[in-house]
Amino acid sequence: MEVHFLFKLIKSLTGQTTLSSLTMAYKAILSEHFENTSFSVFELQPTRLGTEKNSSIMCVDCEFDQGSFLLSDSIPFAQAVDQCEPVIAEEHGRELFIFPVVLYDNSISHIIVIKHCYADQTQRDLLLGLQEIVTDIFRSIHEKGYDPLTRILNRQAFDQTAAELAYSQQGKNLIKSLSAIAILDIDKFKEINDRFGHAIGDEILLLFAQTIRSVLRREDLFFRYGGEEFVIFVKDVEQEQAQQVLERCRLAIEERRFPQVGQVTVSIGFTDLDSHFHPVDNLSKADKALYFIKNNGRNKVFSYEHLVNSGQLQPIAPKEGSADFWD
Repeated sequence: MEVHFLFKLIKSLTGQTTLSSLTMAYKAILSEHFENTSFSVFELQPTRLGTEKNSSIMCVDCEFDQGSFLLSDSIPFAQAVDQCEPVIAEEHGRELFIFPVVLYDNSISHIIVIKHCYADQTQRDLLLGLQEIVTDIFRSIHEKGYDPLTRILNRQAFDQTAAELAYSQQGKNLIKSLSAIAILDIDKFKEINDRFGHAIGDEILLLFAQTIRSVLRREDLFFRYGGEEFVIFVKDVEQEQAQQVLERCRLAIEERRFPQVGQVTVSIGFTDLDSHFHPVDNLSKADKALYFIKNNGRNKVFSYEHLVNSGQLQPIAPKEGSADFWD
């Protein structure tokens, strides 16, 4: 491969600003220039098995092409995470480059894997070098949208997703798979901070996020929106099913016992994600439902549509020219 052409490929990767666009660009390069290779990205998610108190780590394929599996079930994956270093392994006659995405706090968010069967050392080394570059770019993009405390997506990642929904062609495809948007607010969180201190408050936020993530489906998008507020994009369900997904979240928090604090509850307002409305209107509807819950007992899940249809809320009229909200 010509040096100038190699630089051109690298430039096409470094110019990407989202993980999805980076993944697509890299897959295109592999498809066009490298035969018999496959590329996968696995997100590491904490999960609880049965009645076990300690959480395990699940490897979840970000493209949903493969089933999830426990990190402990894969020796090379576990080795890469344990050592925080790339591991090279073999599987069914193919070589695997297993790269952990090590963040600035030394935690690992993802594992990137290339499978190939190149005997030529030059091609193999070139592929290995590209993998190192892609992993570095992936890390940089991910850290910008990563909340270091709760280890989930942050407000910046939410804003980017919302902007895609509002403006881009990619958003038109994305919104087809999204069904609802929900806002979660930890009840009386200020009282927790005032009584137990901010260190305990931070622990509550971390455990809260882990608990919600463990009961959400892997295709749902989960963000820390700010402070004790979180946002979920629920995928591919009707409103009744979205209610069930979110009710599982509420119940999981209610039933968990948090260190020192004991019981913590959460209020959840949500609405259908309507492609005919600007994202600011959908978010405002979910927020209005949340505000109603906060003033009527807390620890509940209500949809905006239910509250409007029952006469408990006045409908929100769609706004024009609200693009600045996402800037």
